[in-house]
Amino acid sequence: SKVCFVLVAKRFGLRGDCNFEMLQSSFRHAGWSFPFRHPPASGALEKTLAGVGSLFRVLGSAIDGFGATLQGPGALREQVQPNLAWAPTKLDERCPPSRGQVVNLPSMAAMPSLKHVVLPLKGDNVFIAPNANVMGDVKIGANSSIWYGAVLRGDVNSIEVGSNTNIQDNAIIHVAKHSISGDAKPTIIGNNVTIGHGATVHAATIEDNVLIGMGATVLDGCVVEAGAIVAAGSMVTPGKRVPAGQVWAGNPARYLRDVEPEEHGFVESSASNYAELADLHKFENSKTFEELSAERAIEVDRYVASDSTNSVHQMWIFDKQTLLATRPKK
Repeated sequence: SKVCFVLVAKRFGLRGDCNFEMLQSSFRHAGWSFPFRHPPASGALEKTLAGVGSLFRVLGSAIDGFGATLQGPGALREQVQPNLAWAPTKLDERCPPSRGQVVNLPSMAAMPSLKHVVLPLKGDNVFIAPNANVMGDVKIGANSSIWYGAVLRGDVNSIEVGSNTNIQDNAIIHVAKHSISGDAKPTIIGNNVTIGHGATVHAATIEDNVLIGMGATVLDGCVVEAGAIVAAGSMVTPGKRVPAGQVWAGNPARYLRDVEPEEHGFVESSASNYAELADLHKFENSKTFEELSAERAIEVDRYVASDSTNSVHQMWIFDKQTLLATRPKK
């Protein structure tokens, strides 16, 4: 592109010592700030450049298509652009929204500096499901698992998850920047904790060996002490403290009874079982499409090979390699 601009500069008699950025600014037309929807070009020079640019784009598209054909299947890669339709922008009267105006990307100056960008941290052997969302200031301990559809959003404060903890499908873990007491509240989840399906923990502290039942809600400032259980569907209102070894239930949640000894064992085994199950899901999710296709073919061959009624006369012929691959599972 620099060569093209230099040639154009010489054609129009511009100074030979002007740099590439000066050349770019010289030939940017009025709609340069809108990369997706441009106002119409005005003036002879802008219209000429627009026509030449259109010609180059058509030619480049044709060359790209021919190259993709030569490369074969899998050569094309589509880049999905972010949805900027609702980003703040100054309206250009020459290109109103009725004509499909789309805002430009924000400038580098408007983006947060690197010191304000916080990325999640995870320990060893952590499983995060492909469609789970973990964002912001989130720390996850070793052997913990974040299951399908779960959301951990540490955007305005921090989230800390201990070791051997499982946050099950569609659970929501969030934090608070403001509260009634006026102080910011993070979310802290201890070790060997089970957060059930669809549960919500918002700016609360969950200590070790706790079970939060399915669909339960634990709100701002709550503390669930070690070994306690919050029953499914319960609502622990802001600021409440669930003492250690108690079961709370209801909306609003209240003391129901003490935790039975067998329930203590269930909470511990639940955390261990989910850690083992997470290893299997982590392995399966790491497989490529080709590996899954091959496994499917082997499963079909294993089923056919196990049927004693199939014979050579029915066109089922297995060589030694196929029989080895389709041997029954132990």
